[in-house]
Amino acid sequence: MSMQQQVVLRYRSPGHVRFALPAALCQPGVAERLVAGLSKTPGVYQVDLYRRQGKLSIRYLEGMGDFMRLTSTLHRLVAQSEKPIPAQLVPSLSENDNIARSAVQPIPTAARKTDKFLLEFFTDVLVLYLIKAHWHLITLHWLKRPWQYRYEWMAALYLIFLLVLSKRPKP
Repeated sequence: MSMQQQVVLRYRSPGHVRFALPAALCQPGVAERLVAGLSKTPGVYQVDLYRRQGKLSIRYLEGMGDFMRLTSTLHRLVAQSEKPIPAQLVPSLSENDNIARSAVQPIPTAARKTDKFLLEFFTDVLVLYLIKAHWHLITLHWLKRPWQYRYEWMAALYLIFLLVLSKRPKP
């Protein structure tokens, strides 16, 4: 039995399909090629392959892509995966690590600091907005009946804790 016949449709709803895959398609090199090929399909915005369980989950936009195009792409990729990959075309783990390191190094330190500043700034703006939006509830209801609004108080205290924790200097 070919691998294409072993791929089984397990679930289908508008914008979401799940397949059961044979073990040969769940091998590391083959799985990455399968996910990369499906991710390039128009309308597909999420591809999850669970290698241990042999499951493939694909989410797509109904208007941009359709089920038939998705299955034909999957059929083509499975057919391509039956062909062996030449060893010189498969990058080793150390090559992948070097590629990732070289991609991070060009990002200047100033850009990272700017990103950190913007994140902290927008966090502060969000906290101030939440206080402003809930101020009348806090003063008119939460303070008068704290036990009734205990979950709101716990959420507010937890958010304050997270805000203070984010402001602490990092070692």
